[in-house]
Amino acid sequence: MKEVFWKPLVSESDVFITPIYFLLFLILFIFIRNMLYPKDKLMRRYFIQGLMLKMFGAIGVGIVYAFYYGGGDTNEFFNNASVFYSAFGDNVADFFILLFNGNEINLPTNEDYMSWMFFRTDDSSYMVGKFAGVFSLFCFDNYLPIALCFAALSFTGVWAMFTTFVDAFPKLKSQFAIATLYIPSVFFWGSGVLKDSITLACVGWVTWASYNIFIGRRKTFSSIIMGSIAVYFCLKIKPYIILSFAPSLVFWVFLTYRDKVKLQFLRIMMGPFVILISSIAGYFVVNKLGNDFQSYSMQNALGTASNFQSYHGFLAQTSNASGYSLGTMDGSNSSIIKNIPAAINVTLFRPYPWETRNPVMLLSALESFALLIFTIRIFYRTGIGRTFKAIGSNATVFFCIFFSLFFGFCIGFTAYNFGALVRYKIPCIPFFVAGLFILNHITEVENAKRISEKKRF
Repeated sequence: MKEVFWKPLVSESDVFITPIYFLLFLILFIFIRNMLYPKDKLMRRYFIQGLMLKMFGAIGVGIVYAFYYGGGDTNEFFNNASVFYSAFGDNVADFFILLFNGNEINLPTNEDYMSWMFFRTDDSSYMVGKFAGVFSLFCFDNYLPIALCFAALSFTGVWAMFTTFVDAFPKLKSQFAIATLYIPSVFFWGSGVLKDSITLACVGWVTWASYNIFIGRRKTFSSIIMGSIAVYFCLKIKPYIILSFAPSLVFWVFLTYRDKVKLQFLRIMMGPFVILISSIAGYFVVNKLGNDFQSYSMQNALGTASNFQSYHGFLAQTSNASGYSLGTMDGSNSSIIKNIPAAINVTLFRPYPWETRNPVMLLSALESFALLIFTIRIFYRTGIGRTFKAIGSNATVFFCIFFSLFFGFCIGFTAYNFGALVRYKIPCIPFFVAGLFILNHITEVENAKRISEKKRF
């Protein structure tokens, strides 16, 4: 391959071929749905609606990047896919060299192919290019059909997350559908040819596998396989997600087994002990992962955050990018602790409507504002005291809230750009909303029980 003519992100061929792929995916997943849920009408409806939202989201991301942004990461991933597609047509052996050793130096393929790949030196981005390259073989190097492949892949993980929550709380099926399938930013930004589509799928599969292995104690073999694959690709693309998930998972498992103790006094006494053991275990897990991925280790966290802050601050000043600030960082632990509430707030509830600068940012602001209102409503109905009691007494609620807040802090502390933040934060949003729904459910059950006892008295 001596010369490549890059195709536009959305071309005429996409217009004609995309409806065919859309229909093919719909038929395939209808067949899968009929096998999984032959009689459950609600699950059947959620399954197809969730898939279609993901596919429309994938198409929407392509249109936004092609005609509004005029370029971005997804363009470069598609460029990589085009190189893979051309390599396969030129020499199948070159294709597999690019797939398994493509970004290594001194390969025979470097001169012909690697100069065309923008992300060839970035392992995490090159991994996404590999996914796009494999999908391009089945999509004849057309962007929107490749995007539909990403959407379908992402949907499998999101559905795994949804069914995990439903298994834990079967009565909240509709609420969990809202949390995982219907939140606009999640099904939109988690569906295109982007890192976020793959990592969102990974988070869903890791949640499913962890629940089956440690809590449900079933499907152990398949859960280990799927969980290992998901962890592998998530570590390759965005290691900090696993760094955030690991301590949350440890808490989830320890608190679940604490809740199985029948004596209430013993459960209460075990609480601080479980939290201490979970914290220590989580610390060692994060440290171990941090040693393997140095740029995300605890020791380098401040440096990584500083790099993000400087870069996005530069963009905000020179390119009118939608930057934000948490204040001056002096590198001390106290400055980190001081910024925890602000970082969580910016991830979950900002940008505020009056901070918007463009239509895309306005949509994000409206969603964040709706989430703020919903959160205040749940906390008001539950009460501050009962809220903390419910979080501490239920393992799944603690897991959801802890992961979303911890991950929210990490993202809010490092992103420093609302445009990037809307994509980076999507792994934690379903968990936060699901945690609020569970919290509300626990309160309603307790209130009903209290009323019943009063009537009986």
